[in-house]
Amino acid sequence: MKILHVYKDFDPPVHGGMERHMALMCRFQREWADVEALTCSRSGFTRRVIRDGTPVTEVGEWGRFQNAPVSPMFPYYLKRMRADVVVVHVPNPTAEVAYLLARPAGRLVVRYQSDVVRQAAAMRVYGPVQMHFLRNADIILPTSSQYLETSATLRGVRSRCQVVPLGIVAEDFARPDAARVSEIRAAYGGAFAFFSGRHRYYKGLEYLVRATTDIAYPVVIAGDGPERARLSALASELGLRPLFIGALSHQELVNHLHACAVVAFPSVERSEAYGLSILEAHACGKPVVATKLGTGVEFANLDGVTGVNVPPRDSKALAAAINALIEDEPRARRLGEAGRARVAGELDARVIARREFEIYRDVVAGCNKTTGT
Repeated sequence: MKILHVYKDFDPPVHGGMERHMALMCRFQREWADVEALTCSRSGFTRRVIRDGTPVTEVGEWGRFQNAPVSPMFPYYLKRMRADVVVVHVPNPTAEVAYLLARPAGRLVVRYQSDVVRQAAAMRVYGPVQMHFLRNADIILPTSSQYLETSATLRGVRSRCQVVPLGIVAEDFARPDAARVSEIRAAYGGAFAFFSGRHRYYKGLEYLVRATTDIAYPVVIAGDGPERARLSALASELGLRPLFIGALSHQELVNHLHACAVVAFPSVERSEAYGLSILEAHACGKPVVATKLGTGVEFANLDGVTGVNVPPRDSKALAAAINALIEDEPRARRLGEAGRARVAGELDARVIARREFEIYRDVVAGCNKTTGT
């Protein structure tokens, strides 16, 4: 079987949840099939390269509009790269339009990661195009039953949907530097709450900053992004002292995850469709305090099983849950270990890659088993 994965970028060089998921599927599915990827190049030139062992055709683009590549040659390359299965990771307007124009051979699998949330005005125009694309799919793979139940877009194509979650490589988070972990704990005075991720509007970091006044332990915020300056100004204005430590290397992220007592995940918008960083915390045996968004966040962090979920935009509830977990170490350990076991089993990326591959195989054989669950 030949499988073609399609998105706008690949990891590396672009580090993001969708990019990483596609790269992992390519890595593991190469064991069972001939796998390639099609992306855009972030330049005017088309090139063929090897990324993480996967052949990737990166098509030239003229730039990006609302984060979507403008790539006139994308339909040509999509048509040219014949495959038995074309897996389009969405939202992805460039590839969705290209598919409708090119009509490539092979079965269409849509890996549905998220609704389009912030560009609501554009969706009034683009929505019918996207729905036409989705109705051409042999099967659509949303990442959680929670997202499937609450997505207005998927409501119209529910019969084509089969839920397959996202996963991570747990081993990538299993080797902390013990001396560095001890050093980090000492630097923060013992137990601390930790956040790591891009500082974007939907991450809810304003509420974590505000919660620090009620959290009895240090709050350490790693990462960077467009909200960083505003958050720092807010903390100064309120006289609060969360620790902004900037972007971390992978090893330093692992060290901090093993050093902390609890991980905070205070997202506030539906743009947070899943939460791979929740799984990374669980891989390190840490419980997570997340929010109830009606998305895959509540699948990634099972309330009362691997952590605690609180209402979004509620700094008091966020602080109370963090304090309670840090102060009840046996419970925190129990939740963290449950998360670790879950990630090592059902949410291991290789297990997910095999599940997806078997779905592709059934689709090619004409055994589409969409159930909506």
